[in-house]
Amino acid sequence: MQSSESNPTWSAPVSSQTSVIHSVNLPFILGVLRRDWLFPTIGCLLGLAAALTYIASAPPMYRSGAKVLIDRSFNRYLQSNKIIDEPVLEESEAGSQIYIIASDSIIIPVVRAMNLTQDPEFVGARAAESLDDKRTVKSYFASIKRMFISGTGSLVASEELLERTAVETLLKRLTVQREDVPNVISVSFLSESATKSADIVNAIIDRYLTSQREAKSESTKMASLLLQERLAELRQQTAEADRMVQAFRINNNLVAVGPTNTADQFTGLSAQHSLARATTAEARARLELVQQRINDGASIPQIMDNEMIIRLRMQHIEFEARVAEIESRVGKDHYTIAKFRKRMDELRVAIQTEQRRLASNYQSEYQLAKARSDQIAANLSELAVGADGTVSNAKVALRELESVAETLRTAYNSVLQRYNSVSQFDDVVGKDARVITRAAPPLHKVTRRAMLALGGGITLGLLLGIGAALGREFATGPIRTPEQIRGITDAYCTVLPRVGLEPARRSQSSDVSEDELAAYVLRAPYSRFTEAFRNARAVLTSRKVLGRGDIIGVVSAVPREGKTTVSTNLAAMLGSNSKLRVLVIDGDLHWRSLTTRLAPDAQEGLIEALGDPSRLSELIVKKERVGIDVLPCPLADRLPDAAGLLGSSKMDTLLATVRELYDFVVIEAPPIMSVVDVKAIEHHIDQFVLVTEWGHTRLRLVEEALYEVPGIRDRLSCVMINKVDHAAFRAIDSYKGPRFGAYYRE
Repeated sequence: MQSSESNPTWSAPVSSQTSVIHSVNLPFILGVLRRDWLFPTIGCLLGLAAALTYIASAPPMYRSGAKVLIDRSFNRYLQSNKIIDEPVLEESEAGSQIYIIASDSIIIPVVRAMNLTQDPEFVGARAAESLDDKRTVKSYFASIKRMFISGTGSLVASEELLERTAVETLLKRLTVQREDVPNVISVSFLSESATKSADIVNAIIDRYLTSQREAKSESTKMASLLLQERLAELRQQTAEADRMVQAFRINNNLVAVGPTNTADQFTGLSAQHSLARATTAEARARLELVQQRINDGASIPQIMDNEMIIRLRMQHIEFEARVAEIESRVGKDHYTIAKFRKRMDELRVAIQTEQRRLASNYQSEYQLAKARSDQIAANLSELAVGADGTVSNAKVALRELESVAETLRTAYNSVLQRYNSVSQFDDVVGKDARVITRAAPPLHKVTRRAMLALGGGITLGLLLGIGAALGREFATGPIRTPEQIRGITDAYCTVLPRVGLEPARRSQSSDVSEDELAAYVLRAPYSRFTEAFRNARAVLTSRKVLGRGDIIGVVSAVPREGKTTVSTNLAAMLGSNSKLRVLVIDGDLHWRSLTTRLAPDAQEGLIEALGDPSRLSELIVKKERVGIDVLPCPLADRLPDAAGLLGSSKMDTLLATVRELYDFVVIEAPPIMSVVDVKAIEHHIDQFVLVTEWGHTRLRLVEEALYEVPGIRDRLSCVMINKVDHAAFRAIDSYKGPRFGAYYRE
């Protein structure tokens, strides 16, 4: 008989791959690790063993280092004394030298000079042997043999490939970084040989210094060539100007003209005028250069040496370093970063203001030079006019030609002086870097790799063990939460904490006897176990058909899931109401655990009642303390056709009789997947209670059980997850909060 409440129609079972629902959270993961602690433990041990094997087999590593100082003091001296005009490397630009040291222009010559392409540490033993083999007569056969043995398609390792491999290996082990002082760079290398480690670092440093000298020397040579071309041009122009002066004297008959006081004054003023014009032009060019570099935001060596600007720039560099450090820890959007960036903007404005103030000095110099040149020009004009207000046009023209010649001669001498200075300091100009500490073979090997290997091995093993435990949990799909049951059925689901062990699994440490376990709901009325049965009673009572007794079948997918405990405690909970009459029938004719627990001394029972229902009253065993009646099944052995007996008309007659006498009849049925008995008796049952064992019964097995007996799904009122570990409730009830279980008392 079906209950009056409508139930959803049955559909094909959901695939176990999609129906396994786990509430994956921290309590769930901790519960899995607590149950399967062996997986992480074995993973840690395997990771430790692998790390120790690696440490024992890996060659010892040594790290040697050197320090390079980016020094600009000598070049600054040469620049301040007008020996060189090229820009000087700033401390803020020293970081770019890190990339130069680690570039191919430095590394490749070192690889070639030290012949690292034949070093097994850098290219591997097989590659080094391959390079040697290809130079022998038997290289082809050796390569073919290696190709078939190792499976590689490369006949021989080319020199280009070996060189690239050696370069990449060297770069992986090379460390180039700035020290706490901005203009000091540290270079270190990790190698299997202490001597080789120091030699490679020193070779890299030497090559870097050599490349710097070569670059500076090349720049100086180019400057010398340009100055030579300029000298030749000025020499030709000066000679041409002198010839023009001499020709003009001859053509205008001024060769024999003796100097007078006026002529001497005129000549002197002309020379001063030429020098003043040259000074004015130089001041103007310097002013325009300074203004242009200020507008472009470039540095000006003459201004950058100012103490105030140096102090402001050092503050800006310190803030820049602090911003980079804080950004690596808290990110770019932190309010402290904004404060530092605002302060850096203020420093940049202050530097620009100070530069403009210092640049105004160049404006004053230019204005003074221009005023002096204009004054000399005015005096020269006054002197050119005689006492009678006239002067010879030829003399004026001659003096102009002489002035031009003198100006060219002055420019020639200036360029010649600079050329001599550059040639004199050709071998010392441009030493921007020097070694302050050369690399020496280290005395101790690097132990950090061993610690990293140990930590990494243990961590990796732990993660693999955790992954294996979680993978096993999801792969096997045991039932652990009500959400999994709700994924395959709409029945009410409750969980029962473990309060005792089944007879076959009972240990000596159990403190709950068989009799107490049969009516545990009465022994612990405020426990969570009892509250779960109260919920089940409410569901079953709400679906009961009024006017007649309701037959409840307690089933499970496989044996030993706790049907007997659920059946007896469910009956005890229903019978705790004095107005309800409850009968428990042992319908498992194969195992008969209910009879063993509640009526071990019975001689007759279900079989005799099926034969003569009128004897029911004398066959029933009354449990006064529990408040229920029991119809046992005391058989000496299993029946060959138990299913036929349970599905017979005699069973129908017996159940019709007990419906009239009792309000609830609880039948413990055999396991669904083990025998066919449930299929035979299911049409007699009004409501079903399905029992599953937490952590053991697989969800797929429950799906198959419901598929085997489709009628159960329509009349399934309650699913009980039995034997739940007390610690697992933290994962199941984690979303309910810590105050949820305040009313429970075990």
